[in-house]
Amino acid sequence: MKRWLIPLLPTLLILPLLFTGCSQHEPRRTPRVEDTGYCLRAEQNLERMQCKNRVGNPMWVNQHGERFRDTCKTAQGEGRIFFNPKCIANAKRCTEANQCPVEGMQ
Repeated sequence: MKRWLIPLLPTLLILPLLFTGCSQHEPRRTPRVEDTGYCLRAEQNLERMQCKNRVGNPMWVNQHGERFRDTCKTAQGEGRIFFNPKCIANAKRCTEANQCPVEGMQ
């Protein structure tokens, strides 16, 4: 065996193991959201209760004039934000509605 090959043997043996280990990881999955049907009811509930965010803006429409139902469906469909619209639709007070996304992430 050639002398220059001996120091390379450990590297040549370990290198394939590193690459096979990488291929075994599952791709990151977007959570499946099944409650987007509640986005409209959640918006209606926020508006009925006149819920406002910390700075006093209405929660049923954002600063760009987009309605909650549209933002909710888009964001949840893309897996960006979880609003928990079913919980918001059933909330009895604004403080309950504010806690819904936090509760849904557990």
